[in-house]
Amino acid sequence: MGARVSSQLEIGGHRLRVVVEGEGFPVWLCLHGLVDRIEIWDHVAPALALRGRVIRFDQRGHGESEAPPGPYSREELARDVVGVLDALGVEKAVLLGHSMGGVVAMAAALAFPERVDSLVLIGTASQSSEKVALWYERIAKAGEANGTTGIAKAIYGKDTAKTIDGDAKGIASVTRVLKSLYEDPLSPKLSAISCPVLLVVGEKDPMGPRASAILAEGLAQARLVEIPDCGHWVHVEKPEAVIGAIESWRFATSNSEPAEIPA
Repeated sequence: MGARVSSQLEIGGHRLRVVVEGEGFPVWLCLHGLVDRIEIWDHVAPALALRGRVIRFDQRGHGESEAPPGPYSREELARDVVGVLDALGVEKAVLLGHSMGGVVAMAAALAFPERVDSLVLIGTASQSSEKVALWYERIAKAGEANGTTGIAKAIYGKDTAKTIDGDAKGIASVTRVLKSLYEDPLSPKLSAISCPVLLVVGEKDPMGPRASAILAEGLAQARLVEIPDCGHWVHVEKPEAVIGAIESWRFATSNSEPAEIPA
């Protein structure tokens, strides 16, 4: 298995923190959710690296990546994905996206279908209600006014002890990309995504399994797996279930039994 290598890559005028481990094919590119960072994938990346090359990066404004001036669009976040693939000499990858990362993965599949082998979408959505859009705007304004501390309080509550790593203005701009799912949902565009898709959602995800069901209804080639007794961060709470779902899905059309991947 290839050694883990961490670097800062310049992508479109800003630098992104990238970690690569494993070798060969397939190439798995992991996209974290809002206010998360590379390390959120630590529970599944080693298992994936046993059967391919794993790429992770802090999305713009998050963790140790830079934040270019906003506002941002879904297409710009998708270009970060392709920029990382280009910088690493990767022609095509399986995109694993959690929550916000799933939105970015779908945007990449729509804008750059030739670069996307397939999608693994974990606890994500293709549209937003007005209530959730207003919540995203409160998070963005809190970040602009009070930095990452303001973002943490807006998400987790005023008495939270949680901290967030990143650039507050960059995170605010990314948050407004999610807000755009209310006025410009991805749902009507899902039929244009032709690659295979695995949808994984926790039974107790506060975003609601219905969001994943909407995706399954709109996508041409989708398998939906609901993980019992699990919340929003399925890849953290039950990584072995995520690996098992990926293993089964990847070999669903194969005549051979799936090779066991240690969780």
